[in-house]
Amino acid sequence: MTGDCHKHGEDCRKVHELLGDYLDQDLRNALCKELEKHMDDCPDCRVHVDSVKKVIRLYRTSEGDELPVDIRIRLQDVIARARKEQREGE
Repeated sequence: MTGDCHKHGEDCRKVHELLGDYLDQDLRNALCKELEKHMDDCPDCRVHVDSVKKVIRLYRTSEGDELPVDIRIRLQDVIARARKEQREGE
């Protein structure tokens, strides 16, 4: 995350922490609206959430096919960066 994410700080961390529950629709309506409001104001978080949604959609439609090597490497890099950012934010 770059740019606007640094302006929002804690709100961006909240989006990252609650992303799984948000995508699974396991959050209270008020909290869901709060995250969506933040994403309206933070293009970095919107891109992050949209990217995760696309990965999930691709995975669900893959019918068990193995990911191409280049995609698998890029996905592993994204996961590693996200974990590093999360550790640094704690």
